Amino acid sequence: MEINGSSGVTRNISATGVYFETSEEAAPGSKVSFTIEVLVNGESLKMVCSGAVVRVDHKEGTVGIAVKLANSFFADTNNSGNQTDT
Repeated sequence: MEINGSSGVTRNISATGVYFETSEEAAPGSKVSFTIEVLVNGESLKMVCSGAVVRVDHKEGTVGIAVKLANSFFADTNNSGNQTDT
């Protein structure tokens, strides 16, 4: 997973929330956006997420962040970002 250019490790994910560990700081109540790489049917997909921080845990050298999801969608990782509108 990636947040603000820093990598992290997703520890738990559900339909309504995500818990991950990273070096990034966040405050409860703040809004965050991040991406998670998931494997679906053998294909690597990027899930783009945003939500509100509900809990922050400080552990040995890492920060655990629980986020209640407000929005998430899968981005096309095979497209290099060169989309055109017709």
